[in-house]
Amino acid sequence: MTDEVFEKFYKRIEPNLKSYELIRIGFLMLVLISEIVIAAAIIYWFYESVLTLRSANHIKVIFVMVIIGSFIYSYIKKEFEIKIKKRIIEDFMECFSDFDWECWTLNDSQIDSKTLKSTKILPNFQENYSDDNFVGTYKGISVKISEQTLKVGQGIYKTNVFNGIVIEYDFKDKFLFPAEIIVKDSGLFAPKGYEKVILEDADFNRMFNVYSNNQIECRYILTVGFMEKLKALKILFDAKSIALSFFKNHLYIAVDIGRDSFNIAKLGRRTDDKKLFEKMYNQFDFILKISDLLQLTRKI
Repeated sequence: MTDEVFEKFYKRIEPNLKSYELIRIGFLMLVLISEIVIAAAIIYWFYESVLTLRSANHIKVIFVMVIIGSFIYSYIKKEFEIKIKKRIIEDFMECFSDFDWECWTLNDSQIDSKTLKSTKILPNFQENYSDDNFVGTYKGISVKISEQTLKVGQGIYKTNVFNGIVIEYDFKDKFLFPAEIIVKDSGLFAPKGYEKVILEDADFNRMFNVYSNNQIECRYILTVGFMEKLKALKILFDAKSIALSFFKNHLYIAVDIGRDSFNIAKLGRRTDDKKLFEKMYNQFDFILKISDLLQLTRKI
């Protein structure tokens, strides 16, 4: 897709985005009024000597009022994001008519935990939470983009070990990958059954470790063009880490971003912010075009 195509779609949905901006301002006014009321109450009680900083109980009251103010802000912020995010994403998906957006919950996503573990590129985890999922086809290739948070531990000791997106390309019967390939930007040792592969691109070798059970096929698949795309992907998403794996007729890419990947409805940011919308568009378009390089490779 070209910039002209994006401009066309943005122009079509811009009126909707501007109407959502009015809703955002309404939510912001609710926050402002609530915080002013709480602040005014505390100031008035101090003025009337109902509260003083010399009393431990009075300090507790002030602390509770501040907590209430924080809760009100968090609640209104969440309500706004839930209310508007679905509308904005549905508008956004008009740019990609062959895709649908779905929102999932704990241990339930388009890419299940068993598949996630089978990719061999994700850290060990006990629980996975999936937020946004995009499912569709691109030039006959089935593509799933799943926002994932992976956790280990129990109760208050739960820790995030991955927070980003996992992408699955299913090429079905179009072609198979004879070699199994794992590419990571961290790790010193080859996984069991694999050996390290040194490629022509010195910069790529510095950024990534490549492992495979078939050196020749690995070099055939990881073309210069594909390596450049992978380096660009890491920069485009400002990723903490990135990894991918090829198995049979599937390609998996894991991008650890460390934050919500598709949070395009923010109470503190305009809903018609073109740059925010364009960034997500470019990321989505980039993800889809990665498969073009692989299909071209298999046809040569």
